[in-house]
Amino acid sequence: MIEILVVDDSYTVRMELGDALIASGFTPLRAATLAEARELLRTHMVALAILDVRLPDGDGIDFLHELRGDPRLSQLPVLMLSSEAEVADRIRGLQKGANDYVGKPYDTAFVTARIRQLVAPRPDTKPLVLVVDDSVTFREALASHLVRAGYDVAVAASGAEALRVASARRPAAIIVDGVMPDMGGDAVIRRVRLDPALRTIPCLLLTGSDDAAAEIGALDAGADAFARKESDVDIVIARLAAMLRSTAEVATEPQSSLGPKRVLVVDDSEDYLEAVATELQHDGYDVVQASSGTQAIELLAVQPVDCVVLDTIMPGMSGIETCRRIKHAPSLRDTPLILMTSRDGRDVILEAFAEGADDFVSKNLGVDVVAARVKAQIRRKRFSDEHRHVRERLLRSETEASEARAARQLAETRAALAEQLARSSFELAATNRQLAAANRELEAFSYSVSHDLRTPLRAIRSFTQMLEEDAGPQLDETSRDHLRRVIAATSRMADLIDALLELSRISRVAIQRSPVDLGAVAAAVIDELRVRDPDRTVEVAIAPKLEVSADPRLARALFDNLIGNAWKFTSRTPAARIEIGERRDGGEHALFVRDNGAGFDMAHAAKLFAPFQRLHGTDFSGTGVGLATVRRIVERHGGRIWAESAVGAGATFWFTLPE
Repeated sequence: MIEILVVDDSYTVRMELGDALIASGFTPLRAATLAEARELLRTHMVALAILDVRLPDGDGIDFLHELRGDPRLSQLPVLMLSSEAEVADRIRGLQKGANDYVGKPYDTAFVTARIRQLVAPRPDTKPLVLVVDDSVTFREALASHLVRAGYDVAVAASGAEALRVASARRPAAIIVDGVMPDMGGDAVIRRVRLDPALRTIPCLLLTGSDDAAAEIGALDAGADAFARKESDVDIVIARLAAMLRSTAEVATEPQSSLGPKRVLVVDDSEDYLEAVATELQHDGYDVVQASSGTQAIELLAVQPVDCVVLDTIMPGMSGIETCRRIKHAPSLRDTPLILMTSRDGRDVILEAFAEGADDFVSKNLGVDVVAARVKAQIRRKRFSDEHRHVRERLLRSETEASEARAARQLAETRAALAEQLARSSFELAATNRQLAAANRELEAFSYSVSHDLRTPLRAIRSFTQMLEEDAGPQLDETSRDHLRRVIAATSRMADLIDALLELSRISRVAIQRSPVDLGAVAAAVIDELRVRDPDRTVEVAIAPKLEVSADPRLARALFDNLIGNAWKFTSRTPAARIEIGERRDGGEHALFVRDNGAGFDMAHAAKLFAPFQRLHGTDFSGTGVGLATVRRIVERHGGRIWAESAVGAGATFWFTLPE
């Protein structure tokens, strides 16, 4: 059973609320002091606490603040219950974290209905069945059978109680007796069918009559099934199961019209305020009383209501101004508002409606008319909410249908694109294979041709040199110059063939990475250049710890070309300088070879790394294949290479060798 803690120093309140809780299926825990309340909270799993404000050993709102600071009880629902006259207490309690506040005198049915709304539903999946019968024996017997059949059960002894329980707990089904003292089962079902939040609940009507007309009457009333009380209880449960199976799940409905309603009445006349409150309380409304517009605004900031009734003439903030402020607040503008006045007059009525009032009533008509207007406004608001809910459901359905169509079209488009992509991928893979095969054939051809050219070229060079040595003295100067030109051409041709063979070999050889000190590689290249060209004076700067993961043999070929070019193109620079270093920019590690030599025009940089490109014309010797070889080495390591230069201002070659 769900335990509810009632903390109030009034014995009458404790007993009255306790009896009402028992009748509603709860277990009350009664405490007259805060000390008793603390002990009960320590020893019981309480689902909700009802707190009075004025207690013998402390203040209930201070105790509420204590609960909110306790990790074990911080989420405990708390309903404050105190004198309606203490408006400041109501505001303070709600600001301190009370889930609701009901003023005394209170309507017991309203309090129990509000408790049902505040108590969190139990985390089970059993369908809840509401059994309604004025016979305790039959009611409890049927409930026991339903529990054994796997259902959760709530009970009610009258039609009015059944409607309150249905509004608060939204059962999966209702089993109701056809004949009860206050309201027949058919009337209960009709009330359920008229409520937008409850109308889809399946209802089974029980009767003791064998007359066929009784079944017809039950079904005409809106019942989904019919059974006689004398029937085997297993048949009743079977009918219930069939009824639940055929009930389609529906979207969340608007708030039930049978649930508890709260009205804020604002008037500076205590007598009239009390008269209106009494009339509304007789109809089951919880009434919040305020004596000024300022109090009304403060109360609405912490506690929502279902309707506001305002006197037009009050000290301080008038009813018209209060109405204007309420209707201009986004969270309150839809709350029905009725203005009251003891003065009649066209201008007053027009001003009230101009400021957003939903109705206007003269005090001279009596408090029963005011109460009737309140009921009408709440009923109108309920119908409006129901219509909005229907529109929202239709809009949701249209949106879901549109989304489904869009999703279907998107899926079809994706499938078509995937199919096209698969075809394109297959074709691209085939093309890549063909290109790779062609590239291998071309590289093999280039290697074969270059290799085969070496032999005749060597023969041409050898015989030309022999001719120069043997017949040189007998030839004139012009003929000897021709022989020297042939020898120079064969030398350049040999260099070109060697370069092409190196490029082909680099393109075919597998990469074998290992730690490489590029500084040591650069130093070795420089030493060889100094040996070959001992008359040159070149300043060289090599940064320390130029360590990378690379193929050592290809790293040497890379620096042979880059540093060799720098050495060559600084040959006409008076103070020649070559620098080898690195730069770390974000996540990229770039290395460079820089010189202060001839440089080149950046307009031609795009073709710099293509084979047979010589940006310096014939001023410097070279094959035009060296930078193409460098680019191939860098790309085979997964890196990139670029250059920065200006004519006469040297050149910097940047490259990366990512791991």
